[in-house]
Amino acid sequence: MSEQDLYIICPSGEGWAVRLADETLGRFDERPKALEAAVVVAEASARLGKISGVVLEEGDERTLVWEAGRDAYSRLL
Repeated sequence: MSEQDLYIICPSGEGWAVRLADETLGRFDERPKALEAAVVVAEASARLGKISGVVLEEGDERTLVWEAGRDAYSRLL
């Protein structure tokens, strides 16, 4: 079975962070830039055979915004 990479976009200080598991991969001033970066790394993970997706996390809510094999790009960009 393939590993799963779930990239999480969440508020971080004055901007937005891209996280994978317990690691912050990057911080961005604007949410669209964070989403774009997360989709790029999720696509790379998918090319390596991993199940990957991007989730937007705001407060207690999580929204799947991109999933390998389903989306060509994030609908929130």
